[in-house]
Amino acid sequence: MVDIRAAVTDRYREELTVMDRIEFEEFVIVETERLRVAVENLRAATEVAVIARWRAANGGRRPETATLAALYAQAQSSAEESVLSRQLGQGRTDVEDGQHSATGRRSTATAIQRWNTEFADEATPATVELVERVWPTQSAEFQVWAEDLVQARINDGLEVPDGPEHPLTAELTQVVGDVIAGLEARVRAARTLMRGR
Repeated sequence: MVDIRAAVTDRYREELTVMDRIEFEEFVIVETERLRVAVENLRAATEVAVIARWRAANGGRRPETATLAALYAQAQSSAEESVLSRQLGQGRTDVEDGQHSATGRRSTATAIQRWNTEFADEATPATVELVERVWPTQSAEFQVWAEDLVQARINDGLEVPDGPEHPLTAELTQVVGDVIAGLEARVRAARTLMRGR
């Protein structure tokens, strides 16, 4: 199991140097809890998918205790990797690869790697309609992010949901929600930085 608090501390130690120690620790506590909840929510959704795939590959049998424990561990690891790579790795590519052109970044990265960056592929009218059908009650902000994510999956040949009850809908809802929450956390951090100046 990943030490989320340590990962958050390492990620922001140099970026938030303007904060005093108490402010930084408070930020780490809040961000750690947010990511912990995100991991837990995604883990729950991932467990269902992992077990369903196992049963489909094994004639519909129920997994035995040892197998079930391994599947749970797989779901936990997958959720941690997915959430932490998106949230703590987000925003670093442009800084680290600043010497590369926008064209170069677009050509060397898959659509799904670019979906939450300024280089995301523009959603087609058909994708916009699909997102409205899959997430009819979500906010406009959520739907805009979902359009980019769904378009990226389409362009990369990945499966996309076709309605609210599709097995992928819950997982992609979590992905978009995590990105929005991450942006909100960064806004709060920036405001804290400004108050400290």
